[in-house]
Amino acid sequence: MFLYEFENYRSEYEKGARKISLRSSRPNRPEQSGVLQPEPFQDKDDLFFNRKGLLLHSVHKRKNKNYKMIYGYNHREILVRIMSLLSETNTLQSLSEFEYDEKGRLVKEVVRSFHFGSESDFITENIHNYEGNTETVFITTNLEDADECKIYTVYDRKQQVIEEKAILNEVELVWWLKNEYDKDGNLLKEISLDENGETEGIDEYTPFDNGLSSGYHYKSEETSYQREYFFKYNERGHWIHQVTKDDGESKYFFDRTIEYY
Repeated sequence: MFLYEFENYRSEYEKGARKISLRSSRPNRPEQSGVLQPEPFQDKDDLFFNRKGLLLHSVHKRKNKNYKMIYGYNHREILVRIMSLLSETNTLQSLSEFEYDEKGRLVKEVVRSFHFGSESDFITENIHNYEGNTETVFITTNLEDADECKIYTVYDRKQQVIEEKAILNEVELVWWLKNEYDKDGNLLKEISLDENGETEGIDEYTPFDNGLSSGYHYKSEETSYQREYFFKYNERGHWIHQVTKDDGESKYFFDRTIEYY
């Protein structure tokens, strides 16, 4: 697990929560009725927090395997290690380690994946360098003849990503994007560029909130749609059910159960 994946789980925290359970599914349309119904939940995640809001461990159920994650922190409560174990056997799946500079910025993350029966472990190493408002991530693996990738990210004063470029083996452009935001930090445009810096395509997002739902209008050269998010909340104002719709058609269902201290 890389740091950004951990941040996605940690962002689910609500004040006073001890355990947060997430369930997700896609709609299913039975042939007989033609009415959209949620399929049995496909992914299940149980997140366990201490009273300070630190994510201590989590349990994950997937279609092909079940596993758990244990999160380790230093004395300043900064994440330094994540261990992933198969639930049934406690077999080690992966080990992630993180290093930071004196400003608390991530400078190195190493993810080791262990495969039963393999002669060697698969290791991915990300090195982060900072210069002004630009972050460079150098990605390598221990596989022979593996490609090397560099990702350049430029931030504005609000720490929003305004430009991102990925280069493979120093020469091949993978992607080059520029972003534009409104005053509230909502993404308005994502502009794709070619290797010469010329515009290839523009994705436009128009955010809205009508009191019943929130979302955005999406438009590109190939397609356009309106994505909406509908929420139900508990007595503490924390969401417990979400439906994601594109042009009025349900795409995803999410349920969230929260246990409090």
